Amino acid sequence: MTCVTRKKGFTLIELLVVIAIIAILAAILFPVFARARENARRTSCLSNIKQMGLALMQYAQDNDEGFPNTHIDGSAPYPDGTIWNSGTWYWGQILFPYHKSRQVFFCPSSPSPDRTDPRRGNYGASETVLPLPGTTPLKLPAFVSAASIYVMMDASDTRIHAYRTLTASGSYFVPGRGEAGSDCSTLTGTDLKDCQSGRHFGGVNVGFADGHAKWLKTSVLRSEAQKKQAGQPNAWDPGSNF
Repeated sequence: MTCVTRKKGFTLIELLVVIAIIAILAAILFPVFARARENARRTSCLSNIKQMGLALMQYAQDNDEGFPNTHIDGSAPYPDGTIWNSGTWYWGQILFPYHKSRQVFFCPSSPSPDRTDPRRGNYGASETVLPLPGTTPLKLPAFVSAASIYVMMDASDTRIHAYRTLTASGSYFVPGRGEAGSDCSTLTGTDLKDCQSGRHFGGVNVGFADGHAKWLKTSVLRSEAQKKQAGQPNAWDPGSNF
C-alpha cells in the first residue's frame, strides 16, 4: 500500500487572519509615517523662517536699525533674479542679499502648486511690523519686547494682519484659522483647506522681532489678535510690553 504525503497549506481562515493583521498594522503605521513626514516638513519650514529672521536682523543693522516695508516699487534686476510681480519687490526679495536662497521663500507644506511665484500660500509679514509702502518703517528701538512680537509666519499672502486670524478678508488669512474658531466659508479649493486645517498640526511657524523662530498653535495667534482688538498688550503690536 502506497502512503500519500499531503502538503500542508494555509486554510482560508488563516489567510483571512493574516490579511486582517496586515490591514490593522497598516492602519496604525500609515498615520505615523504621515506624521513623521509632516514633522520633517515643519522643521524645514521653521528653518526657512529662522533664516529669513536672521536676514532681517542683518538688514536692520545695515539700515540704521530699520526694518523694510512689506514691499517696494522696484525694477530689474530683481534681487533674487526672479520677477514675482512686475514693478514690485517683496520683503523676501528685499532680504535676499542676506539669506541668498530662493528655497526659503517656499513652505514645504504649502497647498500652492506654484513653485516659481512665492507670493501666495507661503509666508507673510505682519503689517504692523513691516508696514505698507508710504508708511515709515519701524526701527529696533520701537520694540519694547522684541522676543515676543510676531514679524513673519506661515500665511496665505506676503502680508498678514492680526485681524485675519479673526475675520475673513478675501484670500488673506492665517492657516488653521478655522480649527482655531474663525470663519473660512468665503474661501474655496486649496485656500479653504489651508484656512480650515492649516499646515503644521493646527499651527504655524512664526518668526519674532529678535530673529528667533518657533511653532505656535493658530489659536495662540488668534488669542493675541483678540487682545489687540480689546486694546490689551499683545504679540502683534511692537510697542507691547509683556
